[in-house]
Formats: sequence, C-alpha cells, structure tokens
Amino acid sequence: MTKLLPYVLMATGLLLTSLAQPATAQAPAKQWDKTFGGSGSDDLRFLAQTADGGYILGGESESGLSGDKSEMSRGSSDYWVVKLDANGSKQWDKTVGGSDEDHLQVVQQTRDGGYILGGWSTSGVSGDRTEASRGRSDYWLVKLDATGQKQWDKALGGSGNDYLRSLQQTPDGGYILGGDSHSTSSGEKTQDSGGFFADYWLVKVDATGTKQWDKTYGGAETDQLTSVQLTPNGGYILGGISYSDTGGDKTDARRGVSDYWLVKVDANGRKQWDKTFGGTDYDFLFAVQPTREGGYLLGGSSQSGPDGDKTQPSQGKLDQWLVKVDANGTKLWDRAFGSSDDDLLLSLQQTEDGGAILAGTSFSGQGGDKTQPSQGLDDYWLVKVTGAGTKLWDRTYGGTRSDYLFSMQQTQDKGYLLGGRSDSGLGGDKSQASRGDQDFWVVKVEPASLPLSTQAGASPTGLTASPNPMSAFLTLRGTTGSPYQLLNQLGQVVRSGRVSSQPLDVQTLPAGLYLLREPISGYTTKLIKE
Repeated sequence: MTKLLPYVLMATGLLLTSLAQPATAQAPAKQWDKTFGGSGSDDLRFLAQTADGGYILGGESESGLSGDKSEMSRGSSDYWVVKLDANGSKQWDKTVGGSDEDHLQVVQQTRDGGYILGGWSTSGVSGDRTEASRGRSDYWLVKLDATGQKQWDKALGGSGNDYLRSLQQTPDGGYILGGDSHSTSSGEKTQDSGGFFADYWLVKVDATGTKQWDKTYGGAETDQLTSVQLTPNGGYILGGISYSDTGGDKTDARRGVSDYWLVKVDANGRKQWDKTFGGTDYDFLFAVQPTREGGYLLGGSSQSGPDGDKTQPSQGKLDQWLVKVDANGTKLWDRAFGSSDDDLLLSLQQTEDGGAILAGTSFSGQGGDKTQPSQGLDDYWLVKVTGAGTKLWDRTYGGTRSDYLFSMQQTQDKGYLLGGRSDSGLGGDKSQASRGDQDFWVVKVEPASLPLSTQAGASPTGLTASPNPMSAFLTLRGTTGSPYQLLNQLGQVVRSGRVSSQPLDVQTLPAGLYLLREPISGYTTKLIKE
C-alpha cells in the first residue's frame, strides 16, 4: 500500500469464482493510438465519444504554447480540452484557466452540442475565471459551445477546500455536481461538514450554472465522493470512499480502514438509503454504473482478503474489485481481478451483452488474472466479464515507461477508447513520440471477437439448440422462461428473449458463426448459420 498510495491519491485527487467456466475469448487488438501534449506535463482525466462519432478529451495541462497545445497557459495548471475526429486526428484544442491551479476532472458533451467542464480551482478572478474564490479551492464549472468557445463559468464552494470529481447533465438541462467538501456552512454550502475531514457534497445547478440546491452527506470521519450517476426514478446514486463508522448519514459499520460507500438520494437530494461494502483493509470505490436490470455495478480497488463483503483473496497488493448490487443496494455478488502487484479499477461500463468492461492501471506482470506481461512500469489494463462477473478476456496496453489510465468508454462500433497519461516514448503499443514530461495518450481498441470455443460443462438451465448448423428456424430447449441471447461475430446481440416452445426465426441472419448465451450464468454454446 505504501508504494501505491501516491498513485491512488493522484487517481482521484484524494487527500488522504463463478458458476461456470466461460468460453475462451479472444482479446481485442489495438486499432490506433494517439499522443497529445505540450512541452510540460499534460494529464488526461476523462474522455467521451461525441455525437459526430469523434471524441472529446479533457484533463489538466502545465504546458505553455507548444506541441499540440495551441494556446498560452493561464496559470500553473489549466483545464485543457482536445476534440478529435473518428480517426483520432485533432480538430481543435482549448485552454481554460485562471492565474493559479485549475484541475479538470470531467468533460461531457451537452444536448446543445457544446461541452460542460467540471473540476476544481484555486484561482481568483483572472483569465477565464469570472468569479471570486469562495475558499482555498472551489468547484469550477465551465460551459463551451460546439467549437470550444467559452459561454460561461461558475464557481461554487465554501470557505475551505471543495473538490468537484463527477457531474452529469440532468433531464431539465441543468447539471448535478458531486465531490467532497472540507468547508463549513458558507458560500454556496448550506450545511457544515459532519466529518472530521470531508463529506460528500452534491450540488444541483440549472442550465446556466446557477445553484438550485445543495446537500452534504457524511459520517464522523472522512468521506470522499468519486462518482455521481442519474437513476431511472429521477434521483441520483453517489459512490465513493468512506473512513467513517456508523453515525451521521452512515448507517452501516465500517468494515476496514476504508470502504466503498453507496448513497441513494431522490431528485431533491433527500437520502433514501446508504450501503457500505468492504473487507478489513483498504477498499477504494472509483466508479458506479447503473445497470439495465435496475441495480448498480461498483468498481474500484481492494487490498482486503476474503473477509467482510469480499469473497475472494487478494492476488497481490491492490486488486480490481467489482461488486454487483440490486436496486436497493443489496449485494448480489463480488469478483476480484489482479496479479502479483497493484491493479486499479478506475472506469467501468455495462456492455450490451449484459456483461461489463473494466479498465484501469496495472503495476503487475503476467500472472493471476493477467495474461500478458507488463510493457513498462505500469500499463493500461482492460478486463471483460460476463453478466455473472466471470472473466472472458483481458488485455494490456502500454509503452516502455509509465502509462496510467483514468477513463474508458465503449464506442459506437462496440470497441473501446482508453485514455490517460503517459511518459513513455515511442515503443510497445505507443506509436508516437512523447511531447513533454507526460502527455494525453488515447488507445482505440477494436470490437471483441466471439469466443473461440464453447463453454465446458452443462448449462445451468439445460439450454440446448437444434438444429446446428441452423438455417431458417432454431428450436431452444431448457427451463421455460429463462433468458437467452444470440450474438454475432462482433459480439452484438442479434436475437434475445426467453425460452419457449416457439421456434426462433433466423432466416434473415447472415451465414456464419454465432453464440447462444445465457446472460445470467455466462454459459455459451457455439452455433453455425448456413
């Protein structure tokens, strides 16, 4: 933990076995990679695909006018946004900042085609910042139009340190902002911090950034929010790291040194429930993802052994730790993935096949769940799991030095875009030379192919299919009412439903290889279409 702690702090800016063996699947290959930066340090924190099929990258920059950076720096660090086309070529970049430190954590395309930038700022009125500081650091929100021109900015905070780490646009056109606050009741903060050091701080603003309400949630110690997401009922799910025991807004006892802490609130920020998950050591929650089934996936890193809520032993130091919960926050299962050293899970997304893609940074070599050797000091690490959390494949991407992943998104073609910072030069998976001390590095990964072999053992629901090869119709047999999916060679679901006596019409499907899959167990069987 001692070696990794500085990386965990940088990852968030914090102050402080399955039911059946899955098919062997082929990990996707790299399509392209791109490096962007100036002569100093540039640190990518967030990326997203845009409506035109391109990508928006956001992070912080200490570089001046140089390399790919087309504008002068404003202060010691600035927000830096880079717009790419679908092939990864730069279309434009924009520097936004005041005279001091500005740390961009998230950028998203808005429904009007522009972009919303969120992070924290220690700048006063200067440069692009039009409002005075509230405390030592404030939430800082910046709205850009579709071409990167600034439309407005807003500062929100109390008298202490306030760190914005996550945001989402809301159905009314406004935004929900989440982070942690060390401030007392002051400025825009209407409640004192209840903890020793920090609490979750949630702020709702309208489409122009004007505050509508704010809420503070915490226990008696330090609680730091890392992810906020919208829920189907119009509320919000908050996830982060808690060092608190029972007390305040925290109703569950502390498991270890630090735990995952999940808080569900309604559309007005009123707490509905909270849940704690962890083992007896360090557990850091970095990402929360609502699922189509109505529950949530929680992703982060754990140093705990098989105790508390963690059912699997640690493989090295910190492992990726994935927890699935239902709509009420009740744990359904958990899975750990790792090798001999530290492995962080910093970004996750549910995939169309009902599984999930996990992305983070690995300090480990080949071994355990990691099937490829390290390329440098640390690498990007991608892990694909089924809907039951069973690993299908993993892939390592990196250069010869340090490559640290912060953000990942599944793309429109069912591939993946990975982004973070790199101080590697040309070598390994890195096809371009470094620009400065460290650069934005994005990697486009192709869609995954179908598994190469069918699953060993019997289907938990007795699922079989005939005839095989199939031509016009396919008859499914098994537990009536159990779900199934038929996937093509790109892993796309082409048919889905529940087992019944009614034959499945496959006449219009192209000839080739298909997989019949049980979404819950992950069981698969290979079919041929003539």
